Amino acid sequence: MKAAAFRRQNEMEIVDAPVPTAAPGDVVLKVHDCGICGSDLHACQYGMGMHAGSIMGHEFCGEIREIGAGVDGFRIGERVAGLPFAFCGECDRCKNGMAVHCRNLKGLGLGQLPGAYAEFVACPAASLFKLPDSISSRDGALVEPLSVGLHAIKRSRLRAGMTVLVMGAGPIGLATLTWAKGKGATVVVSEIAQGRGELALRLGADIIVNPRVQNPADKVRELTGRDPELILECIGIKGTLGEAIRMVAPRGEVVVVGVCMETDEIQPLQGILREAEVKFALAYDPADFDETIEALANGTIRPQPMVTDIIGVQQVPEMFQALRHPGNHAKVLVEFPQ
Repeated sequence: MKAAAFRRQNEMEIVDAPVPTAAPGDVVLKVHDCGICGSDLHACQYGMGMHAGSIMGHEFCGEIREIGAGVDGFRIGERVAGLPFAFCGECDRCKNGMAVHCRNLKGLGLGQLPGAYAEFVACPAASLFKLPDSISSRDGALVEPLSVGLHAIKRSRLRAGMTVLVMGAGPIGLATLTWAKGKGATVVVSEIAQGRGELALRLGADIIVNPRVQNPADKVRELTGRDPELILECIGIKGTLGEAIRMVAPRGEVVVVGVCMETDEIQPLQGILREAEVKFALAYDPADFDETIEALANGTIRPQPMVTDIIGVQQVPEMFQALRHPGNHAKVLVEFPQ
């Protein structure tokens, strides 16, 4: 089968790989769609311990083609989305609903287990979530990034009627915006790229602010008469956390969703003067997948404008290079013939 794999730092390649078989407890999916994530780009850029030939891709939707021994509750032909990792289900963290913090975690698509930039992928049945017929396979591949946005919102004190500031309208910023609107907030989005700002408007953002033209906190004050009480930092570059702390209201809250790969600095005095609360959000819990699927099925969230590009697996190396300077790209889906 054809697959896109890590070759070396900043370089992907197309490889011929054997079709996986279903080990006990696993299923094999025929992949329909798999998204390109900022984490994939970071992994390719920094290596992150991956060996050459590691098949990447972790935001996936597919159709069950083979079921391993000991697997119950699934049928051949069912479509599913999946948590991109294997978890033990037995440790204290798993039992408390924090599978992403499992003490025996093995990631899928980031070096430990082969990922879904491939025609077929093997994954633990325990990590899978069935998709109703009303959810397309393209939307099924958005369950994972949307769950990241939902988890960030659930880490916050957001409530209906609040005005929140989302920093960045990349894929995770757009996912977070989608959920903030779904939970009843007014949302101001800070974004320098015009195309991404337009996508944010299509997803329900109330106002777009270019931070090179106007301080986003000033816009929130124009709307509400107050500083931003909740800022969702979805950019993840050096300096943006410090900017968020400087903008947040006294006793306000900053939730960090963007992944900064560099050592960063903040001025603690700015946080102290505001008595700011800073939280970090990692991925999601299994319950977030359930809530995302339900919201997609009933139309509470409509994320389709997030998808700006549909490509074939052969185009993955080229797209990884293009996304090093993303411009107006948002969510890119790698799609396989069904």
